[in-house]
Amino acid sequence: MTLGLTNLEIKPLRGNAALLPNQPILQGCLVSSSETATLVPGDIVTLTSGGNDGQIVVKKAAATDKPLGVVVGCGVKTGFKANEYVSVFPDNSYVYMEAADATIARGTVCQFDTNGKLKKTTTSDNGEIGIAITAGTSAGDIIIVQVKPG
Repeated sequence: MTLGLTNLEIKPLRGNAALLPNQPILQGCLVSSSETATLVPGDIVTLTSGGNDGQIVVKKAAATDKPLGVVVGCGVKTGFKANEYVSVFPDNSYVYMEAADATIARGTVCQFDTNGKLKKTTTSDNGEIGIAITAGTSAGDIIIVQVKPG
């Protein structure tokens, strides 16, 4: 969440923590050297090979990948490129995410599209990112999701 100093409102932002102050976070994840996309807060990532032993290496998840989690929003940096370090909200985190579909009901198990936005569709080969905790009524709505990769 951020505090807008000009209009004094608290506004949820994609990729920021929601609900709990103490969320699990995987810090120091290395963006794969072969990653061509710039990862932004709210993007969904998956594990990939590379790096040193014991190092978590991630890349942007394709819709058919099993996700690891969601890129954490950072007030200092807006994008993360290959060979840079990023933090990730893993399983059981509560995160603000953007809806791709017009209506997402509470309790919906959500998949994701190529832009990392939530979809309510159930395509058997696509990965699931989590459960919608709040509802969205139109595409672009910011909703709370409990990260439950599957």
